[in-house]
Amino acid sequence: MGCLAPLVAGLALTATALLWLWDDTKRDDLAKVRPTILDFGRPPSPPVLRQPLAAKAPPPVEVALGQAADRPKLPPPPPPPASFEALYPRVTVLDAVRFRAIRDRETMVVHLAGVTGTAFSDTCDGTAGRWNCGARARADLARLIGPRSVGCVGIAAPGEDGDSLADCWVGNRNLSLFMVSRGWAEPLDPADPLLAPYAAKAKEDKLGRYGDGSLQPPVPE
Repeated sequence: MGCLAPLVAGLALTATALLWLWDDTKRDDLAKVRPTILDFGRPPSPPVLRQPLAAKAPPPVEVALGQAADRPKLPPPPPPPASFEALYPRVTVLDAVRFRAIRDRETMVVHLAGVTGTAFSDTCDGTAGRWNCGARARADLARLIGPRSVGCVGIAAPGEDGDSLADCWVGNRNLSLFMVSRGWAEPLDPADPLLAPYAAKAKEDKLGRYGDGSLQPPVPE
């Protein structure tokens, strides 16, 4: 009988714990973690009353985004053409919108179509004084082109200034759009549906010649 006493006491303790757990599961007004064997012998934690569920979800909080929300979306850049009229393997950038190339063993100057930009010798006013925005513009275009070939379409005959207008690309980037988006060039047509929004954004963000020369534009990929 002495050996059975601990067994009976253990069974009674187990039955009491199970009854306590069964009674606790019926109490919907309490929200607590279900106890484990490690919790026996610890003082009970004070009950935490559950918050009643709202009948309706609260309305979403409106966050004022200011001018960023009002800014119109930029049109997507056009894809490059399937083929080019001419592919120039090596070019020399002259300024923000012109480069020198060789075609049919003759040297020619190509002016990016639809845009006008800073000359190499141009300077711009900034908060710290005048800075060489023309040289910076040429460097930005030269950095984009690098050792890659330039493909052009719509190549026009040389004008009175000797330049040939053309729509040109490097990889999947249109050079006219690139220089406008960087703030180094402006569209000839202020209402151009593609270039005008990018020009307005560059001016608003103070990029290129619209800035003060203190910010170095990010390196194009």
